[in-house]
Amino acid sequence: MATKVSLVKCGSYADTEVAGALRSALAPFGGMAALVKPGQKVLIKPNCLMGEAPEMAVTTHPTLIFAVVKEVIAAGGIALVGDSPGNAHANVVASMEKAGIKQAAEAAGGALVPFQQGGIVKVKSPSGSSILPEVPIAGPVLAADFVIDLPKLKTHGMTLYTGAIKNMFGCVPGFFKTEFHRLAPHPHDFASLLVDVFAISRPGLTIMDAVVGMEGAGPSHGTPRKLGAIIASTDGVAVDVIGSSLIGFDPLDIDMIKIAGERGLGNSNLEQIEVLGAAIAELRLTDWARPDRLYKVLKRFPRLAGILAGFIAINPEIDQQKCVKCLVCLKSCPAKTIKMHPHPLSPSPLPRGKGNKGLGVYIDLKNCIHCFCCHELCQYDAVKLKSSWLARLMGVA
Repeated sequence: MATKVSLVKCGSYADTEVAGALRSALAPFGGMAALVKPGQKVLIKPNCLMGEAPEMAVTTHPTLIFAVVKEVIAAGGIALVGDSPGNAHANVVASMEKAGIKQAAEAAGGALVPFQQGGIVKVKSPSGSSILPEVPIAGPVLAADFVIDLPKLKTHGMTLYTGAIKNMFGCVPGFFKTEFHRLAPHPHDFASLLVDVFAISRPGLTIMDAVVGMEGAGPSHGTPRKLGAIIASTDGVAVDVIGSSLIGFDPLDIDMIKIAGERGLGNSNLEQIEVLGAAIAELRLTDWARPDRLYKVLKRFPRLAGILAGFIAINPEIDQQKCVKCLVCLKSCPAKTIKMHPHPLSPSPLPRGKGNKGLGVYIDLKNCIHCFCCHELCQYDAVKLKSSWLARLMGVA
């Protein structure tokens, strides 16, 4: 029997249009009332990577969050909205407020559950991973009776694409995220750990915000682009198959989708998925800009020994003129390779300010593991990705 995925056109974030598209997307599954039972604690997990305005397309749009919370409450559920931003030092509530998530959740009758404040439970790796035998998960996720995954469709430098599976990485609170990157710098290993988190967090329903997604240098520095859809299914892996297909990927080229399918966590076979509503061909955008250059280097060269590997690289580099010295990159670096020091290579004198006269933030590439957390988390676009000459020559940059 084919897995069902709803693909519903939604041309804007107008309240009525989103609410109508959501109900249409849930109709093949009997509506929210068929999934959520009265009295159940329902954890709604949006993408709140950082505190950015909704129009930047970094986070799940608040209009969809509002509509989902309303549906959960109408079904008799207790709606709890929670996440853990990528920056472990960020004020979680302030980030959700800037993204419009707090206002949307509370206006609809839901409550915020900041994961950093809800305790941590270490769960045995469902895959028996030797890299991370115990997976730290936010307590509210495991305490919920039902979990709704609310991802944003975007590209991603390390995983190519981010959607249903990757969104559940937010269930790993704060500083533990950096450990994942430190322990698993290779894309395949990192994807395997992401699938562990997805398996543990067990979303029973996935509703993807693909009205406006992000292309290019995702998940935080790409360009917003309209796709015009809401995608829903009780199978999050199948949602990622359809989402990635819509922006021109072969889903099985994305490690986390392939691994999740192999582990039986969902259907990763496009031919075995019944798409209800719009046809993929109606909405597919094959010219969606991708971050392939990063992925190609990370995939092909991080484990090569010798001098050659050092020349085939895409390295993070801090633009001293844009850097405001907020030190998010320094504090979030898994390899502790970002420092604040006099910067002899600065093209012009650094701005002088109280407490940091003449100082600059720089990256010691000798110890860099190329996880690109610094690039992902910088809200000032001050971390650039610079390709080596050999990477450009080999066509991976």
